Amino acid sequence: MKCKKILVIMLILIFIVVFSVCVYLLLKDLQELNESNESTEDLIEESIEINGETQEKYIDWNYLKSVNEDIIAWIEIEGTNINYPILKYKDDYYLKHSFDKKYNSNGSIFTTNLFPFEDNETIVYGHNMRNGSMFSNLGNYLDRNFLYSHLKFKIYTPNGDYEASIFSVYSIGIETENQNIKLLDFDEKIIYYKNISKFKIENNENINKIVKLSTCSYLNTKTRPTDQRYYIIASLNLI
Repeated sequence: MKCKKILVIMLILIFIVVFSVCVYLLLKDLQELNESNESTEDLIEESIEINGETQEKYIDWNYLKSVNEDIIAWIEIEGTNINYPILKYKDDYYLKHSFDKKYNSNGSIFTTNLFPFEDNETIVYGHNMRNGSMFSNLGNYLDRNFLYSHLKFKIYTPNGDYEASIFSVYSIGIETENQNIKLLDFDEKIIYYKNISKFKIENNENINKIVKLSTCSYLNTKTRPTDQRYYIIASLNLI
């Protein structure tokens, strides 16, 4: 009888510990989300102006560089929450740091390209956060209605602004993707991206520069979620 009581007490204590840890992690995630949202909103307010008549966007790059030299561009997809600075770094530092270099599990939108948006292909990464932030909206592109109502987006840089026209959307394992494209030149990649797309998307442009948006996908439950990626491929043209 005494052993049963001890066992019950131990189970209750374990439950309390587990529950407390879960609550702590939840509150921590909420705090980091709020901090990320607030800091991004403040950055938008301080660095971006919209012309009331033309709706033209003016970005104060000098201010952004004073905040962090790693800020090299801005991405905006209308009708989504994606309205963030893009940071450049040699590795995945910004997976777990916000644009002001503070630790944050929401991370930032970033690229590791040496010459982003000057290279033929620029890859831009961001978390697929379950709280709806960062690149979580990219998964919606595998829905036909969402895709065709969000076919274009904007990327702003100090050297010029781009209109991005999407021509491929798909989800695949990252290792499979790397194997598929590792021996392809740029023109062959364009053919691959068009062929693998979930939808056939008409794009009659002469494509010579592209951006590849990448985030985690949870479509294939047979593999580890972090092995899967959503890829959104778009041609880039100066506005």
